[in-house]
Amino acid sequence: MGECGDRSKRRKKVTDLVLKNTQNDTISLLAVDGVFAPIGLVPNTKYLRGVSPLGERGYIITTELMETTVPGILLAGDIHHNSVKQAIVAAGDGAVAALSAERFVGSL
Repeated sequence: MGECGDRSKRRKKVTDLVLKNTQNDTISLLAVDGVFAPIGLVPNTKYLRGVSPLGERGYIITTELMETTVPGILLAGDIHHNSVKQAIVAAGDGAVAALSAERFVGSL
């Protein structure tokens, strides 16, 4: 268990973190090249309410092919229910959605 803070204050880049062990109150410094800061955990899916079913937390339910229950509506990124919220996964989801879209359009 611990707490974390940074000393970057007015620097342009985070270079280290101050770590506090909350069990014994020791302080240590961890050198880093940066940090990954999530920008939010609430999916921006309000515009899809009534169009495609949403899960209990507001994420869109999809198949593994990024298909929604509405034919022709595919998605990728942080708004689907199995997303792990990382850019590289969103890029992979986009590739899957593109292939699914191609297959859908080819079936028309």
